Amino acid sequence: MDSATATDCADWRGTGIVSGVTTNSTILARCGATSVTATVRQILACGPDEVHAQVLSEVDEQAFLQAIALAAIDPRIRVKIPFVTSQGRSRAALIRRVREAGVQVNITVCTSRAELYAALSLGPEYLSILWCRTRDAGEDPAAVVQAVATRRSSTGSTTKLVIGSIREPDDVTAALDSPCDIVTVPPAVLDKWLVSPRSVEMARQFANDAAGLDA
Repeated sequence: MDSATATDCADWRGTGIVSGVTTNSTILARCGATSVTATVRQILACGPDEVHAQVLSEVDEQAFLQAIALAAIDPRIRVKIPFVTSQGRSRAALIRRVREAGVQVNITVCTSRAELYAALSLGPEYLSILWCRTRDAGEDPAAVVQAVATRRSSTGSTTKLVIGSIREPDDVTAALDSPCDIVTVPPAVLDKWLVSPRSVEMARQFANDAAGLDA
């Protein structure tokens, strides 16, 4: 689930449908959070299998220290590092250094095959493919995921493919149809995705017919 709200995390964790949580500075800002560390600790208290938290600084030395500090909080932490800065500078060297320090990395902010192939070559534990942002960039996200999965297979990579940037319920289904390992979804989209009018209609019939029966 894409969230920085402990209540959402606890509620969805309780369903058994959601196993982990991903965050970034945008998600944190929208939730009104002011501290990455404090928010991550609150989420960890909800019992997720994994929490993916993103470094904030675009200065490599500072980002490296942030990555080490985040990873030290809990073994369930996976550190997200954008593949490029806001100025378009590659962060490959930083990513390699963080991985060599023993931190499990999720490379994100890739919206082209070129970036994804390059990021995959760094051997991260996770690689995020941004579904709707890739589509915004003019590429078919399903084809991109398939291409990256094929490349992963041909190189013997063990990188897990994570699909993020999900906006609509249909995006969830399409992403799950692709050869990915993880799909991350905002709580509001999860709510809509799980609603089927036909299923509700059937459940309503069962409830009505059960009214006159004994258990």
